[in-house]
This record gives sequence, C-alpha cells and structure tokens, in this order.
Amino acid sequence: MVTKERSEVADRLGMAITRLARQLRQQAGDELTPTMRAAVGTIARSGPLTLGELAAIEQVAPPTITKVVGKLEDRGLVEREADPSDRRVTRVVLSDRGERWLEADRRRRHEWLADRMDALDAAARERLVDAVAALESLIGGADR
Repeated sequence: MVTKERSEVADRLGMAITRLARQLRQQAGDELTPTMRAAVGTIARSGPLTLGELAAIEQVAPPTITKVVGKLEDRGLVEREADPSDRRVTRVVLSDRGERWLEADRRRRHEWLADRMDALDAAARERLVDAVAALESLIGGADR
C-alpha cells in the first residue's frame, strides 16, 4: 500500500471507529463515563477482581480505578466482597443490579447496531463480516 493511501486509510479507520464508538455510547442513555462502562464490562468478563487487577486490565492508575469503582458502587452496579482464600483481600463483582444493567445496555446497543446493519445491502453486510475479522486481527483477537 502506498504511504499516502496507507495514511488515509488509517485516518478513515480511526475516525470511523471513534464515531461508531460514540454512537454506541449514545445508545446507552445513562450517565456512565466510558471508563465506568469499560470497568463494568471487564468485571463482568473477568471478575471478581482486586482493584489492582482491574486497574492493570483497564490501564489506568490505581487512584482512578478506586474512584471509578466507588461511583459504580454508589449506583449499585458493583459490590466489594472479601476473597474467600484471604479475607484481607477485597474483590469487586457485579451486583444483581449491575448484571441487569449490563444486559439491558448490551441489548440496546446491539439492537441499534443490528438495525443499522440490516439497512445495508447484502454486499455491504458481507464486506462488514470481513472487516470485523480484520479488525479482530488488528487488535489481537476478539477477546480484547
């Protein structure tokens, strides 16, 4: 790929991803920050986690994750519980309310995205399937 074309594609890709992420966040209709939303998803996927583990996964400073978890706790989305093997260690888990919030949030965002995909013609949907696979490779896999 020619350098100018490579740069233009990288710029377009970055802008498209940023805009899509913004539109998906707008579907939430809540007041959670992107960092708070990411923490809820990480706790759901990888929890229970210590604050240090969560900070490392989210790549934020420990004081930042402490504030984030405090705000999520205030909203009733997460709870702290003692580690069964070492009562001195506290782990963060999703509360029942947090699980319901996450499910509703995912459903709302997925329905919005699915509706947008349904509006594409068949050829565009096929290109999108290929693009998703390429994006997963770009970021190192579907789990990230």
